[in-house]
Amino acid sequence: MAVSAVATEAVSAKPERLSSVLAVPSPAVLEKHDSSIAVTEDPERWCWPHSSAMNGAEIDTFAARLHKFADKGLARNDGETLADKLVLRDRDQDDRRVCLECKHFAGHGAGSWRCGNWQAAGVALRSRDAQLPADLVVQLQRCDGFTAHPTSTLQGTEDEHDRH
Repeated sequence: MAVSAVATEAVSAKPERLSSVLAVPSPAVLEKHDSSIAVTEDPERWCWPHSSAMNGAEIDTFAARLHKFADKGLARNDGETLADKLVLRDRDQDDRRVCLECKHFAGHGAGSWRCGNWQAAGVALRSRDAQLPADLVVQLQRCDGFTAHPTSTLQGTEDEHDRH
C-alpha cells in the first residue's frame, strides 16, 4: 500500500469565505426574518407558481384523483403517474381530458372499461363495441362525447365555468 503526500491549503476561518449554505445568521437577523412566521402567514409561498412544488389545492386534487382512479381499477403506480401528468396539464391550461375524468366512463379495471356516450365520442358503431382499451383511457385527448365528472378538478366542471 502506497500513500502519496498531497499539499494542503490552510482553510480560512473567515465567514465571508464560507458557503452561504453553511453560514448561520446572527440571532438578531433570525428575529427579523423568522421563517416559521412567514410559513404560517403564507404556507404556499414556495409552491406553484413560484416553483414546481404542488400547492394545497393541487395536492387535494391529486389525492381525489388517485382515489377515483383506484375506484375505477387503475393500478396505484399508474394512477400516480396519471395524476402527476394532470397536474401539469392543469398548470398549462390544456383543454384535453382523459376518459377517467368523464361521467360517461364506466367499468372497473382494464377489460371492463366502457364509454357510455360512445356515439358522440365516436369510439364504436354499436353499444356492445364501446369497450375502451387501457391506453385510450389514460391518453390526453379532446372528445366530442366528454362530459366532466361531478368530482371537481382544478379546471373545474363545465357548470363552474358557466358561473364565471
